Amino acid sequence: MSRRYFGWIAVATLLLGAEAYGADAAAKGGIVKGTITIAGKPTADVVVSVEGVPPETAKARLAAAKSKKALIDQRDMKFTPFVLPVVVGTTVEFPNNDKSWHNVYSKSDVKSFDLGLYAPGKSRSQVFDKPGVVRVLCNAHPAMEAFIVVKDHPYVAAADKRGNFRLDGVPLGKFRLQVWHPQLGTTDTGVAIVRDGEVVDINFDLKKK
Repeated sequence: MSRRYFGWIAVATLLLGAEAYGADAAAKGGIVKGTITIAGKPTADVVVSVEGVPPETAKARLAAAKSKKALIDQRDMKFTPFVLPVVVGTTVEFPNNDKSWHNVYSKSDVKSFDLGLYAPGKSRSQVFDKPGVVRVLCNAHPAMEAFIVVKDHPYVAAADKRGNFRLDGVPLGKFRLQVWHPQLGTTDTGVAIVRDGEVVDINFDLKKK
Protein backbone atom coordinates (compact mmCIF):
# COMPACT_ATOMS: atom_id res chain seq x y z
CA MET A 1 0.00 0.00 0.00
CA SER A 2 1.48 3.28 -1.09
CA ARG A 3 2.17 5.92 1.53
CA ARG A 4 3.11 8.60 -1.00
CA TYR A 5 1.84 12.06 -0.37
CA PHE A 6 -1.02 13.01 -2.64
CA GLY A 7 -2.39 16.42 -3.35
CA TRP A 8 -6.16 16.42 -3.34
CA ILE A 9 -9.22 17.83 -4.92
CA ALA A 10 -12.49 16.92 -3.24
CA VAL A 11 -15.46 16.69 -5.56
CA ALA A 12 -18.67 16.37 -3.56
CA THR A 13 -22.00 15.54 -5.14
CA LEU A 14 -24.96 16.24 -2.87
CA LEU A 15 -28.24 14.54 -3.63
CA LEU A 16 -30.99 15.32 -1.12
CA GLY A 17 -34.04 13.08 -1.14
CA ALA A 18 -37.09 12.55 0.99
CA GLU A 19 -37.18 8.77 0.68
CA ALA A 20 -38.12 7.02 3.90
CA TYR A 21 -35.83 4.35 5.26
CA GLY A 22 -37.16 1.50 7.36
CA ALA A 23 -34.36 1.29 9.90
CA ASP A 24 -34.96 2.65 13.37
CA ALA A 25 -31.83 4.82 13.12
CA ALA A 26 -33.20 6.58 10.06
CA ALA A 27 -36.61 7.12 11.72
CA LYS A 28 -34.89 9.19 14.41
CA GLY A 29 -32.87 11.26 11.98
CA GLY A 30 -31.32 10.82 8.58
CA ILE A 31 -28.66 8.86 6.75
CA VAL A 32 -25.49 10.25 5.20
CA LYS A 33 -23.76 7.87 2.82
CA GLY A 34 -21.49 7.89 -0.20
CA THR A 35 -18.26 6.69 -1.78
CA ILE A 36 -14.69 7.91 -1.33
CA THR A 37 -12.19 7.45 -4.17
CA ILE A 38 -8.61 8.53 -4.86
CA ALA A 39 -8.07 9.41 -8.51
CA GLY A 40 -11.20 7.41 -9.30
CA LYS A 41 -10.20 4.29 -7.35
CA PRO A 42 -12.09 3.28 -4.16
CA THR A 43 -10.17 3.64 -0.90
CA ALA A 44 -10.75 2.22 2.56
CA ASP A 45 -8.06 4.42 4.12
CA VAL A 46 -10.39 7.23 5.19
CA VAL A 47 -12.53 8.16 8.17
CA VAL A 48 -15.77 10.07 7.55
CA SER A 49 -17.56 12.01 10.29
CA VAL A 50 -20.41 14.46 10.79
CA GLU A 51 -19.10 17.45 12.74
CA GLY A 52 -21.03 20.17 14.56
CA VAL A 53 -23.75 18.04 16.18
CA PRO A 54 -24.78 19.66 19.51
CA PRO A 55 -22.80 18.12 22.41
CA GLU A 56 -25.92 17.12 24.35
CA THR A 57 -27.22 15.18 21.34
CA ALA A 58 -23.88 13.44 20.84
CA LYS A 59 -23.61 12.56 24.55
CA ALA A 60 -27.08 11.01 24.57
CA ARG A 61 -26.20 8.88 21.56
CA LEU A 62 -22.89 7.85 23.12
CA ALA A 63 -24.63 6.87 26.36
CA ALA A 64 -26.90 4.54 24.37
CA ALA A 65 -23.97 2.74 22.74
CA LYS A 66 -23.72 -0.89 23.80
CA SER A 67 -19.97 -1.39 23.43
CA LYS A 68 -16.79 0.61 23.48
CA LYS A 69 -14.42 -2.07 22.23
CA ALA A 70 -12.50 -2.33 18.98
CA LEU A 71 -9.65 -4.35 17.50
CA ILE A 72 -6.57 -3.85 15.36
CA ASP A 73 -5.12 -7.18 14.23
CA GLN A 74 -1.41 -7.88 13.74
CA ARG A 75 -1.13 -10.35 10.88
CA ASP A 76 1.20 -10.77 7.87
CA MET A 77 3.40 -8.04 9.35
CA LYS A 78 0.64 -5.45 9.09
CA PHE A 79 -1.85 -3.68 11.32
CA THR A 80 -5.41 -4.30 10.12
CA PRO A 81 -7.36 -2.10 9.69
CA PHE A 82 -4.97 0.62 8.62
CA VAL A 83 -7.37 3.31 9.85
CA LEU A 84 -9.81 2.78 12.72
CA PRO A 85 -12.44 5.25 13.97
CA VAL A 86 -13.45 4.96 17.64
CA VAL A 87 -15.28 7.08 20.21
CA VAL A 88 -13.69 8.44 23.37
CA GLY A 89 -13.38 5.76 26.04
CA THR A 90 -12.96 2.86 23.61
CA THR A 91 -10.63 -0.01 24.53
CA VAL A 92 -8.69 -1.23 21.49
CA GLU A 93 -7.30 -4.76 21.52
CA PHE A 94 -4.06 -5.51 19.64
CA PRO A 95 -3.85 -9.32 19.21
CA ASN A 96 -0.63 -10.71 17.79
CA ASN A 97 -1.67 -13.23 15.14
CA ASP A 98 1.73 -13.27 13.43
CA LYS A 99 4.65 -15.65 13.82
CA SER A 100 6.88 -12.87 15.11
CA TRP A 101 6.97 -10.93 18.35
CA HIS A 102 5.42 -7.48 18.04
CA ASN A 103 5.36 -4.21 19.91
CA VAL A 104 2.57 -1.63 19.78
CA TYR A 105 3.32 1.96 20.72
CA SER A 106 2.56 5.58 19.90
CA LYS A 107 4.25 8.88 20.62
CA SER A 108 1.20 10.90 19.55
CA ASP A 109 0.22 13.92 21.63
CA VAL A 110 -3.34 12.60 21.82
CA LYS A 111 -2.22 9.28 23.34
CA SER A 112 1.35 8.24 24.11
CA PHE A 113 1.75 4.60 25.16
CA ASP A 114 3.97 1.53 24.81
CA LEU A 115 2.53 -1.98 25.20
CA GLY A 116 5.97 -3.60 25.10
CA LEU A 117 7.15 -6.59 23.09
CA TYR A 118 4.86 -9.62 23.19
CA ALA A 119 4.71 -13.09 21.68
CA PRO A 120 2.51 -14.61 18.97
CA GLY A 121 -0.90 -15.60 20.32
CA LYS A 122 -0.87 -12.86 22.97
CA SER A 123 -2.94 -9.69 23.04
CA ARG A 124 -2.68 -6.35 24.81
CA SER A 125 -5.02 -3.38 24.92
CA GLN A 126 -5.15 0.36 25.36
CA VAL A 127 -7.95 2.81 26.25
CA PHE A 128 -8.26 5.92 24.08
CA ASP A 129 -9.72 8.70 26.21
CA LYS A 130 -9.05 11.89 24.24
CA PRO A 131 -10.23 12.95 20.76
CA GLY A 132 -7.68 13.25 17.98
CA VAL A 133 -5.53 11.14 15.68
CA VAL A 134 -3.15 8.52 17.09
CA ARG A 135 -0.41 7.07 14.89
CA VAL A 136 0.36 3.49 15.95
CA LEU A 137 3.69 1.79 15.21
CA CYS A 138 5.70 -1.35 16.04
CA ASN A 139 9.30 -0.72 17.09
CA ALA A 140 10.26 -4.24 16.02
CA HIS A 141 8.95 -3.70 12.47
CA PRO A 142 9.21 -0.06 11.31
CA ALA A 143 7.05 -0.67 8.21
CA MET A 144 4.01 -1.44 10.37
CA GLU A 145 1.72 1.55 10.80
CA ALA A 146 -1.92 2.28 11.63
CA PHE A 147 -4.03 5.28 12.62
CA ILE A 148 -6.75 5.49 15.25
CA VAL A 149 -9.12 8.44 14.87
CA VAL A 150 -10.79 9.17 18.20
CA LYS A 151 -14.02 11.20 18.22
CA ASP A 152 -16.11 12.61 21.08
CA HIS A 153 -19.30 11.76 19.16
CA PRO A 154 -20.65 8.62 17.45
CA TYR A 155 -21.27 10.08 13.97
CA VAL A 156 -18.15 8.53 12.47
CA ALA A 157 -17.29 5.59 10.21
CA ALA A 158 -14.51 4.18 8.05
CA ALA A 159 -15.05 3.46 4.39
CA ASP A 160 -15.15 -0.20 3.34
CA LYS A 161 -12.89 -1.75 0.68
CA ARG A 162 -15.17 -0.37 -2.04
CA GLY A 163 -14.88 3.12 -0.59
CA ASN A 164 -18.45 3.12 0.68
CA PHE A 165 -19.45 4.71 3.98
CA ARG A 166 -22.74 5.14 5.82
CA LEU A 167 -23.70 7.14 8.91
CA ASP A 168 -27.11 6.39 10.45
CA GLY A 169 -29.17 8.43 12.86
CA VAL A 170 -27.73 11.82 11.96
CA PRO A 171 -29.98 14.38 13.74
CA LEU A 172 -31.88 17.15 11.98
CA GLY A 173 -29.81 20.22 11.27
CA LYS A 174 -26.96 21.66 9.23
CA PHE A 175 -23.51 20.16 9.84
CA ARG A 176 -20.12 19.54 8.24
CA LEU A 177 -19.17 16.25 6.64
CA GLN A 178 -15.45 15.70 7.19
CA VAL A 179 -13.21 13.22 5.36
CA TRP A 180 -9.82 12.40 6.90
CA HIS A 181 -6.99 10.59 5.09
CA PRO A 182 -3.56 9.81 6.63
CA GLN A 183 -1.62 11.58 3.87
CA LEU A 184 -4.22 13.96 2.47
CA GLY A 185 -5.44 15.36 5.77
CA THR A 186 -9.03 16.60 6.12
CA THR A 187 -11.58 18.11 3.79
CA ASP A 188 -15.11 19.26 4.57
CA THR A 189 -18.41 19.97 2.89
CA GLY A 190 -21.78 21.05 4.21
CA VAL A 191 -24.53 18.53 4.90
CA ALA A 192 -28.12 19.10 6.02
CA ILE A 193 -30.79 16.75 7.33
CA VAL A 194 -34.15 18.52 7.13
CA ARG A 195 -36.58 15.66 7.84
CA ASP A 196 -36.61 12.26 9.52
CA GLY A 197 -35.80 9.43 7.15
CA GLU A 198 -33.93 11.65 4.68
CA VAL A 199 -31.01 10.09 2.82
CA VAL A 200 -28.10 12.25 1.69
CA ASP A 201 -25.53 10.92 -0.80
CA ILE A 202 -22.14 12.63 -0.87
CA ASN A 203 -19.21 11.35 -2.94
CA PHE A 204 -15.61 12.53 -2.68
CA ASP A 205 -12.85 11.98 -5.21
CA LEU A 206 -9.40 12.76 -3.81
CA LYS A 207 -6.92 13.27 -6.63
CA LYS A 208 -3.17 13.56 -7.11
CA LYS A 209 -1.84 16.91 -8.22
